[in-house]
Order: sequence, then C-alpha cells, then structure tokens
Amino acid sequence: MHRFLRKNISLLIAGIVFGDYACAADDKVLQLTASVQGIWDSNFSRSPEEDEEQARLTAAGLSFDRNFGRQRLIATWRGAHYQYDKHPDFNGSTHSTYVAWKGLVGSQINTDVEWLRDSYLVDRLEFFGKDIVTRDDVQAKIGYGNNRKLSFHIGGRASSQTHSNDTRTSLDFDEDEGFIDVGYQTSSKSSLFIRYRSGTRTYVNPPSDVIPGELDFDYDQLELEGIWSLSPKTNISAVVASFKRHGLINDASGSLATLSAGWQTTEKLKFNAGYTFRQPAIGETSDSPTQVQNIFASVAWQYSSKISLASTWRYSVLDYEKVSPEWVRTEHLYDFSPLTISYGSGNHWLVRLESGWRKNESPLAYRNYVSRHASVGLFFNY
Repeated sequence: MHRFLRKNISLLIAGIVFGDYACAADDKVLQLTASVQGIWDSNFSRSPEEDEEQARLTAAGLSFDRNFGRQRLIATWRGAHYQYDKHPDFNGSTHSTYVAWKGLVGSQINTDVEWLRDSYLVDRLEFFGKDIVTRDDVQAKIGYGNNRKLSFHIGGRASSQTHSNDTRTSLDFDEDEGFIDVGYQTSSKSSLFIRYRSGTRTYVNPPSDVIPGELDFDYDQLELEGIWSLSPKTNISAVVASFKRHGLINDASGSLATLSAGWQTTEKLKFNAGYTFRQPAIGETSDSPTQVQNIFASVAWQYSSKISLASTWRYSVLDYEKVSPEWVRTEHLYDFSPLTISYGSGNHWLVRLESGWRKNESPLAYRNYVSRHASVGLFFNY
C-alpha cells in the first residue's frame, strides 16, 4: 500500500494543480475525455491467501449529441486498458460504444433505434483466468403517445454475448426478443407501464460433453414498471416481472425485481438505495448462481464547488442450487467503499481518491477471501 501511494502521488498533485486552473466548459455537441488511474488490490487472486497487485488503468472517450430538427443523434465511445505489475498475462483492453437515433414523426409517433456494445474483464471470483466478455444489444421500437398520458410501444431486440477465453466459449449465446408495452404518464413524470416480452436464447458453442441445444431456451416474460415522483427531489422506481423458460435444462418459472429510490435532501446532499432480485439462466456465467439478491445504499455530499464526498455499501446473497451436490451452497458478498473524494474545478479537470473493502463468505474454503483496494485517478473532460 505504501509503495502504491509513493508511486501514484504525482497523480494527486497534478490533479490539485490542474483543478485550480480549470474553468467551466459550456455544453458542447462533441465531448472528449481522458483519464489515468492507479489501482491497488490487496487480494487479486480472490483467495484465502492474499495476493497483492497494482495496476494502471488508462482510458479515453468521446461523445456526440446533436438535434437535427425533431431527430436526435447520440454517439459515445470509451476505451480502457488495464496494465498489471505482477500479472501481465491479465493485461487487457475493454471498449464501450453506444449509438442511438431518436425522433418524432408528427406529434404523437416516436421512434428509437439503439446499439450498445459493452465489454468487461471477468472478476477472479467467477473465473481465475483472463477473459473479456463482450455484449452486443441492438434494439428498435416505435411508439404512440410521445410519453404523455396514455402511450404504447412495440419493438424488438437482438443480443449476443462472447468470451475471449477459449475455455469459456460455451457461454457464448445469441438472443432475439420481441416486446410490446402500454403505459400512462402523469404531468409530474410519474408513470406506470405493463410490458410483455417473448424471446429465444441459443448457445452457439455448446461443450462437447452436452447434448446440442441442452442449454437453449425460449422465454416469455410479463413485467410491471413504475416511477413515482413524490416530489421534485424524491423519486422511487420499480420493476417486477414473472418469466417462464422452456428448454431441456433451463425449464422453469421465476421472477425478477428491481427497486430503487433517490432523495435529494438538500442542494448538496443526496441519498440513493435499492434492491435487486434475479434468477439467472444456467450457463449465463461459469459459476451459475440460481438466485442473486443485492442491496445497496449510497450517500453523496457536495461539500463545496470543488470538493465532493461519497460512500457506498453493497450486500449480495448468492444461492447455488442447480449444481453438483457437493457445491450446493449460499454465499454472502460484502462490498463497502467508505470514502470517495473528488476534487475539481469546472468541467475540465478532476482528481479522485477511492478506498474500498470486500469480503466473500462461502462454505467452500477456497472461495473465502477479504480484499482491500484503493485508487487515485486524474480525469480530463473537454
């Protein structure tokens, strides 16, 4: 940890110096971003025996947002590269791209076409090896009502997931979905939608020891989505859904739920909290939990025009039931970021310090671990 601070103290000093000379930027059609972060992890291997590691994360991005009459084009891209000191085999790059075309035809018909590509490095708790997961989502929908009072939409989505590690290509899949919804929005921006989805998932590289199509499934899902604006400073959003999967292995009924709330208590203080409940399909990840529950809470304080403070807490419960009998278990994951400090001036330069603590409790001894991490980063936006 001391070596990490000595190595990255220049980032902190540079951020404070540049922060004093930064000026506020006007809203622009084109935005450019760049950042460099030093990361320290006390337990890179996610094991009972700690394995200290340091990494450098460099990133760059750009965004474009412009209206063309009643049409709007949004395009963003971000690339990041991880470079590790002791584990260079894990060095890798990730990319995220988002393109959307939204617009109106007449006064009541709205259209929306979106493409999202996202990728991330798999955490060692799921798989101890280098693997970059890439997810592509293309969605198109057309609606009537322009999100005022009664409205409805119809659309479709095509998705794919791929893995860079050859030993995990059996988790690659393609998914196609159609959906329709109808809803109502009030003048205060509260809304309620009911939505039906129907789709098919196909695992494109099944392992040789399973029947072809064994993990594939069709699904139907009915969901209710609501946003309740209690006041201009307080809102609650929720999604509850019931699904049915039809397949050889993925053949079951289940439910999903998401609940989140935000409270802007003052101009400088904001609280957020939420809960999610998921029942993932078997084969979606290599560790295949049957049920995942997450609870989170955070607080952010804008101490001054230059300094902001934040703290975040997360708790997860993961149940593993559809696995070999000796691996049936429940795990508890704790993730706490006690303090994040950001210092900047205007919209150009910002320096951020972050600390964290993570613990996984499992009946399997090799999955018990505690890790501490810290990062210091310098961010530029123009």
